Order: sequence, then structure tokens, then C-alpha cells
Amino acid sequence: MKNLLSISLALSAAVLLATTTSALPVESQGRNQIVFNSPSSPPSAVSEDICQLRQVSYSPDLEGHVLVRFNARKYANIDLGLSEKDKQLYFDGDEEPVDILLSQLDVWSQSQDKTDVLAHLTKEQYDLFKQAASSRRHLNPEWQVVDHDLQRTVAKEADTLNLYSAVDTANCEVSSLMNNKNKKKPSRVDFSTWFTNYHTHDDIKSFYLQLAEDYSDLVTYIPSIGKTVEGRDIFAVKITTREEDGSLREKPQIWWQGLQHAREWAGGSTVQYLTHHLLSNYGKKDKITSFLQDVEFIIVPIMNIDGYDYTWNKNRLWRKNRKELSLGAYGVDLNRNWNDHFGQGGSSNFPWSETYRGPSAASEPEVQALSKFFSEQKRIVGAIDFHCYSQLVLRPEGWTTAEGKHEKEHKFVGDKIVDLIEGVHGKKYISEPSIALYKTTGAASDWFYGDEATKANNGRPIYSYTIELRPSDTFSGRNGFILPPEEIIPLGEEITEAMEFFVDYVVKHPLEPK
Repeated sequence: MKNLLSISLALSAAVLLATTTSALPVESQGRNQIVFNSPSSPPSAVSEDICQLRQVSYSPDLEGHVLVRFNARKYANIDLGLSEKDKQLYFDGDEEPVDILLSQLDVWSQSQDKTDVLAHLTKEQYDLFKQAASSRRHLNPEWQVVDHDLQRTVAKEADTLNLYSAVDTANCEVSSLMNNKNKKKPSRVDFSTWFTNYHTHDDIKSFYLQLAEDYSDLVTYIPSIGKTVEGRDIFAVKITTREEDGSLREKPQIWWQGLQHAREWAGGSTVQYLTHHLLSNYGKKDKITSFLQDVEFIIVPIMNIDGYDYTWNKNRLWRKNRKELSLGAYGVDLNRNWNDHFGQGGSSNFPWSETYRGPSAASEPEVQALSKFFSEQKRIVGAIDFHCYSQLVLRPEGWTTAEGKHEKEHKFVGDKIVDLIEGVHGKKYISEPSIALYKTTGAASDWFYGDEATKANNGRPIYSYTIELRPSDTFSGRNGFILPPEEIIPLGEEITEAMEFFVDYVVKHPLEPK
């Protein structure tokens, strides 16, 4: 409430200032066309209204939906409406009843033994679950509703986002008026307020275009490395210094990617924070200056653009891409679709499942685009796939309990990342192999470390991690994928500290083939 009051007061002040300066002689208030002439960007990228007020309003898709924590093994045989025909069609008969149950739910977190599961249930699923669970009359029922109204939860988030957006818009109008008065070139985005809120795909693209313009000697903006299933361009950036003649020297490479899962907004904001940290500290902080002189950073800010747009316009809790499947099902879990031990457990063949892996390995254009772009680089030494939530640093491998060839090296770096994160704001992360959480196959971080990527990387394996960001998964906590905007900066600060170590260490101690 205190934060919202501060925002309201700031909004009132900004609106008052905008009103009192509205009589300034300007040619165009609120709309500025910017032609971007950097050779690394589209030849004429013209911005939209940079002061446009963006309001979020979700459709009622989540009405009656709840978040339930329960012992899935105790309730494994509850009937949630799956027909025998579908069970025979989509399950091979080897699955345990608990796996079939969880395939029908949007599981947010689970213990490895599946006795502690946090899952999002639709109204219909919850009615069936409650009826069946209540009839069993357990002395210890082992289930509890954590959030009785997910529609209300996302609506409250939308109200917060809209209030922040109103403040940003008012400040933008003031800044635009002042820039016109002082004949300063307008900016696509206001970096001073950028990390006070989350942003749409179009705005994030503008953020990177502005960085490419402001730091044209460091940033190469790549308009498209491939298309999404709905035909949108997946953009990327490369960040490093150039030689005196403008050429690029071959250097070790670091790969960062975000928003493979659409609803994990904090993963996207963290990638943006890291990008801005690198560029804004070049020439100011010796370590960062050295990094950009000796390392090339490859960043894919939004992998799942279609799904991410859908979380802004329709369903805040959407996870998968937006591939249209049969019988009204939509979406493939991109992080089960990579060509590494595809379909060997830890994913689902059920099209309605949140972990539906798709018809074949790398069937999805988003995975094809990123794996191809990754394979073209040849000098990558470390890769991070940012997700949320649970506060975990997960290392290979997710498909087997057998230790990887570089388990010792991976564990050392993962443990150090955890220590450094805790040292910033006290947040406790856990460092562990992915399989310790639960089995996954076809995941990006396993592919980065796996045979196909290693072969493409001139035979050199790399340090590879999935980092699950704030918040932790506690019994009382229910924020999950909806991290408040005021946590964007503290999250960015703690991850930045860890990533500075990560870059320095893996460049100096690259993995050797074994």
C-alpha cells in the first residue's frame, strides 16, 4: 500500500508538471519518429508513440481457477475427466497414475517424490478434485487451497502494472516536452524508470534498439534469427568491443536467453537488467570494460514471443508457445522440445499438458531458430537459460541420475553462484543437478551441454545452467510467476553479482572435452 501511495503521489506531480508545461512551443507532443541508421539494425526502424499509455486488462479465462497444494500420490486416482480413449491415445501404459494426473494439471512446483505438489486447477478440475477428495474423509487430507481466485490475483497485478504505466507515461510526456524545448533527440525508452515495471514485447524490442543506438560501437542488433510459430521475428543482440578498424575479433562467447516460458516475466526483466548493466558500466567499471574487450555476449531476450504476447493480452499464466494442435489444444512446451534425449521421460505426449513436448525433437520454429543460431557461434563457453520461479541454480543433467562428465566443474560454479546471490540481498538459492528437482528431457540447458551443441561448438562442451529466479517456493508464498515490479531491481542486482563471477570464471577456465 505504501508503494502504491508513493506511485500515486508521483503520478500527480508528473501530471501537474506536464500540465504546466503544455504551453511550450513544440511541434509534436507525445509522438516522435526516430530513424535508426546503425548498420547493425533495420535501416529505418521508426518508433511508435513513446509516451503511449499501455493498460493491461485480462479476459476472464481464469475465473474460478484456484491454486492447490496437495499430496499427488495420495490423490493419484482422482478422475479429472480424462476419457479412457484419451488415456489410451496419449499415454503408453507405463506411466504411473500420479503422472497421468499431473499431466492434466498446470503444475507450478513439485517435490521429487510428488508428495508435495502446487498446481493450478481450472474450475471444472477443482470441482471434481474437491468432490473426490472430500468423499475420502482422510484424517489428514493433505491438500489446501493456496489461492482461491487466480483471476482476482492477475487482475490485482494488472492494476499495479497500470498504475506504474501511468506514472511512466506522465514522466515520459514531461521528458518529451523538455527534450523538444531543449532540442534534444528523443529516446525510445526512459532508462531511468525502465526497471520499475514489466514491458511488452514491442517495448522490449524498443529497449534493445535504443541500446543499439546509444552504444553503437558495442551492440550488434540482429532483427531476426528466425520466426515464431505465428510468424514473428525473434531478435537477438551481440555485445562486445570492435577493433580500431571496426572489425570484430574472435573471442570467447557467453549466451544468455530469457522468456522461453511465456509467463515467467522476471526472467525477461533479468536479461534486460544484465544487458543494461554491461553497457552502462562500460568505461566506468574495470571488470565490465575488460569483459566487453575480451568476451562476446550473445543475448536472446524473448524466445517465446507469441506466448509472451498472449500473457499480456489474454491469459497471464500461459506457459507454452501458441502452436495450434488438434481438438482445440494449443501450445508446445519449448523447454521439452530441444533435441537432447527428447521424449525419454519428464515430458508429456498429452497435447493439453503444460509439459507437452511436441510431435518430434526440435519440431518448433522457436527451438529451431535458437539451436541454429547457437550452433553458428562456435566459441561459446557458458550459457544460462533464465526462468522463474523457485530460487534454484540447476546444472546438467535433467534426464539421468548418472553424474555428467563435468559434474565437479559444474557444481563448483553453481555453488559459487548461489553464495554470491545470497550475499547481495540474503536470498537463498539451491545449487543442484536438474534431475534432483525432477526428471526433464528435451530441455535447453541439457542441449547446450549435450552432444549436438558440443559438436557444433567445435567439440568443446560448455558450462550450462537453468537459473530459476525469485520467489522461492514456500508453503505460505503464492506469488509464483507474478513477481511484484518492485522486486525487479533487487533481483537484477543479485543476479548481476553472480553473473560477473560466472563470466570471469568460465572464460578463464573453459571446460575441456573428456
